[in-house]
Amino acid sequence: MAIIEAPQTYLIDKNLEKETFDFQQVEILAPVSGPLRVLCQGVNYASHRKESGLSSQSSGNVLFTKDSSSITGAFSPVIRPKDCQCLDYEVELGLIIRKDITQPVKITEANLHEYIAGLVLANDFSARDLQYKDDYAQWYKGKSCRTLLPLGPVFYLLDKEEFNYLNNLTIQLWVNDQLRQEANTSQLIFKPAETLTEISEFQDLSAGDLLLTGTPGGVVIKAPGKFLQGIATWLLSNEKKVNVLRKKKADYLQDNDIVKTKIYSADGKIDLRTQLNKIISYGF
Repeated sequence: MAIIEAPQTYLIDKNLEKETFDFQQVEILAPVSGPLRVLCQGVNYASHRKESGLSSQSSGNVLFTKDSSSITGAFSPVIRPKDCQCLDYEVELGLIIRKDITQPVKITEANLHEYIAGLVLANDFSARDLQYKDDYAQWYKGKSCRTLLPLGPVFYLLDKEEFNYLNNLTIQLWVNDQLRQEANTSQLIFKPAETLTEISEFQDLSAGDLLLTGTPGGVVIKAPGKFLQGIATWLLSNEKKVNVLRKKKADYLQDNDIVKTKIYSADGKIDLRTQLNKIISYGF
């Protein structure tokens, strides 16, 4: 597997002779690249549901897509989309599909290893003012801009006996060394087996496709109270809704901010290493 051992070293060491490279002389690409399907779970942690103004008891598994052209490397710059003032972050555990699924299947904890090949660290960057500026939420548009999905640096191939770790991984995100998000995958509302079973009921999946399992609380965007949400729906134009978001733009990601993410097990057995992404302006 590909791993980052230190800021200056890129090491490849699995069934091969060890080779070490000067980190500054190589470009670390995403370990998974398109074209592929990127499926995403929304509000899949109770903490994120609460800050989104939703009940902690979910009534359904929120699923949406993100284009694979948004994929970039774990150390690549993230380009602020044109006209975006409200760039947000969402650290997530990514699951890589092992084999094609072309019909409804029943996936359980016992056979999950047949359908998931491994894990990848992901950050579902989101342009909130693009996402919410129209009459209907434009999640696809606000999340699919180029470079808004850093992956890696590791694609961790799971052994069968390691699948129990899926329910006990620490997930963290920092902005300029300030911890913003921290949770454990045990807190996922809809688990991978249940989610893949549901997806198989209505669409195909191919080997190499990516499922993002959702982000915990700690993102910048916060929902107002239900009463204010109702008033905003009826009284505010789309432009004014975006202006409300942009009043908090100082809290969103700024140019030159550094976003760091990690996912790992407490015993160190599984470590998806670290992402470091610098925010840069559109048309830099």
